[in-house]
Amino acid sequence: MSAERLQLLRAAVRDYQGEWTTHRVQHFYRARGVDAPKRATARAGLAQLVREGLLLLDDTTPWRRVFRLNRISTRGAA
Repeated sequence: MSAERLQLLRAAVRDYQGEWTTHRVQHFYRARGVDAPKRATARAGLAQLVREGLLLLDDTTPWRRVFRLNRISTRGAA
């Protein structure tokens, strides 16, 4: 995964604290002229942000995965 692409997504997630889906990420990348045509690229970026603790996955609806900003972060806590 491109570090630049991931950094763009990370900043966007922090700035816009709504729902994120693979479709939204693809639209975001296209709007910024980022070469990321596949849904798998969007999924990989979202998965990485979940691993980092920035996003939480809400998959309570079986046919839809929604990612939301993790407002309670334990990063940097003593």
